[in-house]
Amino acid sequence: MESSTSDTTLAKPTVDLTGGHTVRRYDQELAKLRSIILQMGERVIDQTQAAVAALIEEDESQAYRVLDREPLVDYLSLDADEEVFRVIARRQPTAVDLRIVLALSKIAGEVERAGDKAARIARQALELRQQETDGVLVTEALREAFQALDDKACCMFERSVHAVTTFDVTQALAIFENEPALYAAAQALREQLSASGSDGLVPRQAITLFHCAQALKHIGSHASNIAEQVIYVALGQDVRYRNREILIETLRHHGY
Repeated sequence: MESSTSDTTLAKPTVDLTGGHTVRRYDQELAKLRSIILQMGERVIDQTQAAVAALIEEDESQAYRVLDREPLVDYLSLDADEEVFRVIARRQPTAVDLRIVLALSKIAGEVERAGDKAARIARQALELRQQETDGVLVTEALREAFQALDDKACCMFERSVHAVTTFDVTQALAIFENEPALYAAAQALREQLSASGSDGLVPRQAITLFHCAQALKHIGSHASNIAEQVIYVALGQDVRYRNREILIETLRHHGY
């Protein structure tokens, strides 16, 4: 379903999200849930950067470090789930409050899955190290392509998590606007891998690197999914299936 620039349903927030509740403890519980998500996001960014470093620098210690710390993200995800259940049980939220809680639950899931992608890259880095090869496995051109995609994905992901703290529509829109750069970086990396025969990579190695590239791109996609939930909470509109260009134009037209 597509939107248009005349769509007034996205013109302004449906509720003041900064006003707080009459029950102070409720605000504290929601703040705690957002804090958990922020901690998860920071860990995922660290994990992703370390996993890519393990891959392009062929550093096994970085890969093992990522895998050793993977359970920390999982534990925080369990904490987020428990906090969601606790809020629902205690407060029985309705309307916008329920929307906030359910959106935060979905966001926690997106962050946790992004962490899985970082761990996948670390495992693939170790697999590559176990494969016999002569000379340098990852060429300088491939390093630069992976680093460019890593920068795009991590920047989007960091912005998306911070947008959750205040349900910032402007930051969410910036993430959508960065999607073309993410896709372009992913395409450039795929083209590098397609030419890998001349770089001395065997098919198995090229496929492993392709899986790493896909995992990085998916981390950026998780950022976009989080941004969609931010807009859902702030404006009360599900924008998951809106035409992206029209959505951006509509919201920019309304001052975001």
